[in-house]
Amino acid sequence: MGFTIEDALVQTQERFQLNLLAGQLGCANAISWVHLIEDTIIIRQLWGKELAVTTGLGFQEEGALMNLVQKLIQYHSVGLIINTGKYIVDVPQDVICYCDEHDFPLLTTPWKVHLADLIKDFSMRCLYSEKEDRQVSKYFKNVFMNPLTVEDSRAGVATAFDVDGTFQVLLIDIENSDQWDTIERRRMAFQIELYFEKIECTYSFFWYDGHFTLVVNNLDEKLFDATIMNMYKRAQKRMSKYFIHIGLGTQVTDFRNVIASYKRALSAVRLASQFHQPILYFRDMGIYQVLCSIDDQSILDDMYHRLLDPLIEYDQKHHGELEKTLYYYLEYNGSPQAIAKHLYTHRNTINYRLTKIKELLHNSLSSYEDMFPYMMAFYIKEMRKIK
Repeated sequence: MGFTIEDALVQTQERFQLNLLAGQLGCANAISWVHLIEDTIIIRQLWGKELAVTTGLGFQEEGALMNLVQKLIQYHSVGLIINTGKYIVDVPQDVICYCDEHDFPLLTTPWKVHLADLIKDFSMRCLYSEKEDRQVSKYFKNVFMNPLTVEDSRAGVATAFDVDGTFQVLLIDIENSDQWDTIERRRMAFQIELYFEKIECTYSFFWYDGHFTLVVNNLDEKLFDATIMNMYKRAQKRMSKYFIHIGLGTQVTDFRNVIASYKRALSAVRLASQFHQPILYFRDMGIYQVLCSIDDQSILDDMYHRLLDPLIEYDQKHHGELEKTLYYYLEYNGSPQAIAKHLYTHRNTINYRLTKIKELLHNSLSSYEDMFPYMMAFYIKEMRKIK
């Protein structure tokens, strides 16, 4: 979760006399580091999630402070603290309004406060908080890698999470992320975590096995749904060159069951990528919930080929379309007329194909029990992209 501006306001209010002028809704964002900014040139070097502080020395001209704020927002800073009293006495109202519109925290600290002390204090808190976050995420990774470690990890997770409460896992897949180096991945993680804005619960966000992973604790599912949708909209706007797939596991109770939510999120994100869907919930996957939950996926391939190979081999030998015809036979509840209309083929041809299909399969396909296995085979084909 990290050290946030909310934490700073609570924990250091007396020492640094911080005053929040704008951007209250952004105060829950975690701070990655603190930088002294006296010109906008260095901003393009920021990774994201940095808190900027300034004396205002380089921003005394009209419009300069507004330009600073716009640049900081562009490069994913989490907020700005102005050391007021010497170079900047009053913050312009248009800057305050702009920060409020963008949920960008804008704070002041009086000139008598030494920025060096503030930067050192906040940086140490960031380091300590990051160390705690890494340790907690390590426990989750251990459980995802080896579910047998769940009881060993429970005590460690309990330092920050309600282990008896609810857990839900979200996975984010970004195209070509497997080609990123550690620095690029870390930079992207900072940006994505910002897009979530305020998460109304304890959470852990980390990279694991090819996906950005978010684990939330005791968060209402409707609130989580809204958070995810808002996050996706922001990411789509600011990361337009990437296609993002998001998979959601179901909410589970007790830490020992978090592995179930993770596995379901993994199934959902893989299927979202397969079907080119931006967001997919495991709860909405229908029959794919069952198919994706089978650990040995080769069973599904075997089932598909065992059921449909007679048609596939016939089509390859005779350049036929028996497999396609069977698919639409199931799709249109056995109506030759509907199949003929869809395939722009004469009804007699469809009837001939259906007779051949039943002969090759040794199945009359006259009841739901007859048809169901072949419906499953086509679901498997779609999920596994079997050719």
